[in-house]
Amino acid sequence: MKRIVVWILGGLCTLVYAQSTELYRDPAAPVEERVEDLLSRMTLAEKIALIGGTGTTTRANERLGIPELRMTDGTAGVQLDRAPSMAFPAPIALAATWNPDLVRRAGRGMGREVKGHGRHVLLAPCVNIARMPMSGRNFEAYGEDPFLAARMAVAAVQGIQEEGVAATVKHFAANNQESERMFVDVAVSRRALQEIYFPAFKAAVREAGAGCVMSSYNKVNGRFASENEYLLKEILRDEWGFRGVIMSDWGATHSAIPTARGELDIEMPTGVFMNMDSLQAPIADGRVPLAAIEQKARHILTLIFKLGLFDHPPLARNPTLINTPENRQIAYEAALAGMVLLKNERNILPLNPKRVKTIAVIGPNARVARTGGGGSSEVNDLTPVTLLDGLKSRLPEVHFEFAQGAILDNTTEIDPIAAKNLFTDRSGKQQGLNAEYFNNIDLVGRPILQRIDREIHFTWDENGPGSGVARDHYSVRWSGYIKMDATAEYILAIVGDDGMRLWLDDQLLLDAWYPHGAMKRAAAVRLQKGRYYQVRFELYEKAGGAVATLGWDIAREALYREAAATARKADCVILAVGTTSALETEGRDRPDLVLPNGQDQLIERVAAVNKNVIVVLTAGSPVLMDRWIGQVPGLLDAWFPGTEGGHAIVDILVGNANPSGKLPMTFPHRWEECSAYRTYNRFKERSYYADDIYVGYRHFDKYHLTPLFPFGFGLSYTRFAYSDLHVTREGDHFTVTFAIRNTGTTRGEETAQLYVGAGQSSMDKPEKELKGFAKVRLDPGEEKQVKLLLTREAFAWYSEQFNAWQVDPGLYRISIGASSRDFRLEAELNLE
Repeated sequence: MKRIVVWILGGLCTLVYAQSTELYRDPAAPVEERVEDLLSRMTLAEKIALIGGTGTTTRANERLGIPELRMTDGTAGVQLDRAPSMAFPAPIALAATWNPDLVRRAGRGMGREVKGHGRHVLLAPCVNIARMPMSGRNFEAYGEDPFLAARMAVAAVQGIQEEGVAATVKHFAANNQESERMFVDVAVSRRALQEIYFPAFKAAVREAGAGCVMSSYNKVNGRFASENEYLLKEILRDEWGFRGVIMSDWGATHSAIPTARGELDIEMPTGVFMNMDSLQAPIADGRVPLAAIEQKARHILTLIFKLGLFDHPPLARNPTLINTPENRQIAYEAALAGMVLLKNERNILPLNPKRVKTIAVIGPNARVARTGGGGSSEVNDLTPVTLLDGLKSRLPEVHFEFAQGAILDNTTEIDPIAAKNLFTDRSGKQQGLNAEYFNNIDLVGRPILQRIDREIHFTWDENGPGSGVARDHYSVRWSGYIKMDATAEYILAIVGDDGMRLWLDDQLLLDAWYPHGAMKRAAAVRLQKGRYYQVRFELYEKAGGAVATLGWDIAREALYREAAATARKADCVILAVGTTSALETEGRDRPDLVLPNGQDQLIERVAAVNKNVIVVLTAGSPVLMDRWIGQVPGLLDAWFPGTEGGHAIVDILVGNANPSGKLPMTFPHRWEECSAYRTYNRFKERSYYADDIYVGYRHFDKYHLTPLFPFGFGLSYTRFAYSDLHVTREGDHFTVTFAIRNTGTTRGEETAQLYVGAGQSSMDKPEKELKGFAKVRLDPGEEKQVKLLLTREAFAWYSEQFNAWQVDPGLYRISIGASSRDFRLEAELNLE
């Protein structure tokens, strides 16, 4: 018995001694020392296991007690396997608030939701610049201007990380289109990177201390971002001093040795290249230094320690942190502050409930809450508020009539064009279209199958179309003529996957020639009775099954008639139009800037019978408006407004709140006016940033183009006067002061914007650049002083010759105003 007691006591002493020597388990020890102690105890296999993900986590280590690092998607709320959560306004709407304090609060709310789902890392914010207006993920970021995006990024990161959650700034870098995003090579100057595409990342890392950075899918100047030495080492690690975790986007790693030698720390979602089989031999023979692997593990372990994961029990899901009243209030305030009043003729807004007895609520976004865009940011929203919900709750005495107007959901449902309207040639003797099937996706070479298809309405499984056609990687061309029995406007539509396009009389009418799931594209055309119109429909399939339909969207006319009849008998119309998470989404760009599915015509038909139409736009990016904007007196851009969007929209419409949002993007009259138009999708697997530093309003200024709505624009229900501009030098910076007075009769908020322009310069520089802003709340008649600081950075440009920032001496113009095209005060200063 005595021996047993001695043995037990001896074992306990040994255990206590062993634990006392495990420095990494001591919460009081410095993080750096704990990391080094733990790293010294890990085998090579354990270190390599740490740098390859397991889906949405890193790999736990039971032997050493290393916990997993749990991640979740969601730039506007948690997106985790469709688990219910709460949607904050889309980041583009947050940018439209021009209110970093509010964005910081939204970041904290998102951090709480992340913890509520038992996660440690949020894959947000996205800070990529909106180079072109139809990029599929514009809604996920903060607009076209690097200064505004940087201020929003800092606020978001600070808010998220104040809740003990690591923020992940993405996607580094030049990820500005979804078309060919997995492999497109972005050719861009270092000056444009430094002045336009880097600043938001730089601020998030250096000012806000972001815990993680995610590399992008694309190549930058010939190298994939995940193994790009210039991006990850020269800029991120060396120039900015980033010591956090660099992870790949999901599936964005393309090599073992170059990636292992580089700065990427974690390959996500799994270690396809970062694994023992791929790396053991290169480490053994010196092609991959062991120190490079240990450095990656060091970064990951440091984050785990900083988040306190070693010292606290694993986070369990906590539903009390999800969809809380506090978070809903933040979402409401952010939605309210981000909405932009674009037009208010005849002071149609705010609506007076005492004078409006019947309101026609029309449109596909009226009784569906379009809280956000699609893809990895899409939130499975809990109890979202629709526009119709908001109207009924805020205006109980008003009578509402609803009409759908257009259909944006179930977009693949169309009726095929009947064989009686399709002909192989102009003789009209043979019904149907000529079909050519190719065993490649490029419609090249000799067709493997030729036949006549009487109607184009197919659903092919993974066995393909048959008759010698490949099961995958095939393409089809249908050609012939359409002839109609009556002269009318018809809606021609196509459905297909992966790529599809339609020509009518040799004019490209519909184009979605890129990989995608089943989708519909449609366009209105006027066809004459008895005339033969040449038609060509092309489609390719890369993998899996496929669908293909050439048809009519014939339900639209009935919807238009119902909408017009509803509008005709109402005092006013609230017309809710826009896009959806299926149309603005990760993985593809919009094919154009047109409101989809005939909504332009819907607005025209409604405006023709009721002159009191207020259009409420729910979308994540600009849309074209020239066709109808002159016919409606009111226009409110609500973006994707999140869970509380319905309440916020109505409170703006009825004057419970004064609109104060300002555009974070330029709205063009035409896509052809935009900086990316000349080079976007013009070269296979290559994107030339020929616009260089001239993105957004910089481009419109350089070429003297008048936008539909300029960057920074937004109306209010009150008026503001600017006065008393003073610019004084204080050491190495300038202080700019001025006054703003509310000269109207309603309390409101004004965002004063400060732009800097070089008076005379030998260098090619933008006419002006945003370098400061302040959002000021004022009661009627109230005046406040505004103070903004300009450091030397505000006057700097990046020299590729010296790979450094430079400040030129000379005159600079300081412009203060309500938008990039509405200046109220100006002054000059001289830099020596």
